[in-house]
Amino acid sequence: MRIRPLSAPSLAVALTLVALRTASAAPQQLNCILTDTADQLASENRPLIVVFDDAAKTLTAQAGGQNYSFDNVSISNIAISGSLDSNSVGIDRSSFGIVWQQYRADKVATEFGQCRRASVPAAAAH
Repeated sequence: MRIRPLSAPSLAVALTLVALRTASAAPQQLNCILTDTADQLASENRPLIVVFDDAAKTLTAQAGGQNYSFDNVSISNIAISGSLDSNSVGIDRSSFGIVWQQYRADKVATEFGQCRRASVPAAAAH
């Protein structure tokens, strides 16, 4: 079996694919606004920052001065989700719609909203 060296165009394509894969593996930040509750539309305007890392399968959030580092994290091309104690989060990757749930003894509080990618990379924001 003979191995041939890559031509210049093939090498450029291979390097571009590696660079894109590396860039997408970096943590990404989403700035979200929770605007609706399950009981009432447009009932709030609460900011939430979400940081996820596809490669490391980590998911964190910051809301109202409280930090969350989720367990049971699932990150796919379709959705991002995680849970922690009495909280869970789910994000649709095609629309960046978000659902945030807090489980209480007597009921589940469900909030909905919208996210957008942060203009500053998550690593630079720290």
